[in-house]
Amino acid sequence: MSLVKYICQKRLRIKFPNSVKKSPIAKVNLVDIHQCEDFYIIDIKGQDNLLHALKTIIAPFLRGTERIGIIQDADNDFNASKVSIEKAITDSEIPREKIQCFLTPNNKDIGDLETLLLSTIAKGNKIMSCFDDYKTCLQEQQTIHTKALNKGQVYAYTMYSQQGENLYKPQDSFIHKDIDTKLWDLDNKKFKPLIDFILSTF
Repeated sequence: MSLVKYICQKRLRIKFPNSVKKSPIAKVNLVDIHQCEDFYIIDIKGQDNLLHALKTIIAPFLRGTERIGIIQDADNDFNASKVSIEKAITDSEIPREKIQCFLTPNNKDIGDLETLLLSTIAKGNKIMSCFDDYKTCLQEQQTIHTKALNKGQVYAYTMYSQQGENLYKPQDSFIHKDIDTKLWDLDNKKFKPLIDFILSTF
C-alpha cells in the first residue's frame, strides 16, 4: 500500500529501494513485497488473499517475526470486515498476540483508503468541485458503486491537481521517483489514526 509506505518513509525514516519483489500467492496471484532490511510491507492485492498471505508468506518465517500489522478497507460493513480478518488470523494459526489490525478509513467507520484520502482534501478544491458535478451526472444516468466513484475522484485529484504538470496515478501520488509529490499532508488530523497505528505497531 503506497500510503503505508509513505508514512513509514516520512515518520519512521525507512527508505525502501525502488525494486519490488513479487511472491506467488494462491497459485495464480502475485503480491508486491517492499523490503528494507528486516521490515516488510506486503500488498496482498485484496482481502480475499489475506489467509493465503498469512499461511504461505508470513507463517514460514514466524520465528523471526516480531509483529504483524494488517491494514484493510472496512468497505460497507465494518463489523463484517473485522470478523473476516479475525477468521483469517484464526485459520492461519499465527498467535493472535503478534497481530494488530486497522480498518481504513479510521478503524471505526465504513469506507476505504479512498474515503480517507478524499477526506483530507481541502474543502472547495476546484478539481473536487468539478468531479462532484460529474459524479452527480453519472449517478443520474446509472447506478455506480460509491467505491468506484471514489477511486475515480482520487484519480482525478492526483492526475490534475498540479495543473497538468505532474500526472500522478494514485499509487505514485505520495513519493514518485524518490521525490515527495506534496499532494498529501500527513499532518492532517484525518491521517492520525492510521499513523498512530503504524507507529505503535512497528
